[in-house]
Amino acid sequence: MSSVCTVLIVDDEKDLLEMYKDYFEMENFTVFTSLNAKDGLEIFDAHSEIQVIISDSHMSGMSGLDFLKELGQKSSKPLFYLATGDLDQTDEAIITLGGTGLLTKPFDMGEIIKRILKDLNGKA
Repeated sequence: MSSVCTVLIVDDEKDLLEMYKDYFEMENFTVFTSLNAKDGLEIFDAHSEIQVIISDSHMSGMSGLDFLKELGQKSSKPLFYLATGDLDQTDEAIITLGGTGLLTKPFDMGEIIKRILKDLNGKA
């Protein structure tokens, strides 16, 4: 069975990152992970097959919003979701920066999968 799509998950909380990775792999996604946005950019540059990025918003070094801004300079534009518990963030703000939308923590992983598949089908 082939992969649903390839996703890069960036989060500085190792336990959460592993949980996300395991869940997406169970749903037949190919998954890359990074503990910080700088390394996430390197992984994205090295793997043109990445179609979706989910990034935590608050990380040391480079924030999720800064990561999104850096991705805006790239020729390839994956779906980008910012995962946050910050109620000051909005879908509109993320979309304005070139992202796909906001994932508000805590979230239901099944709903995230549905949203990604819906957005991927809309992009095709």
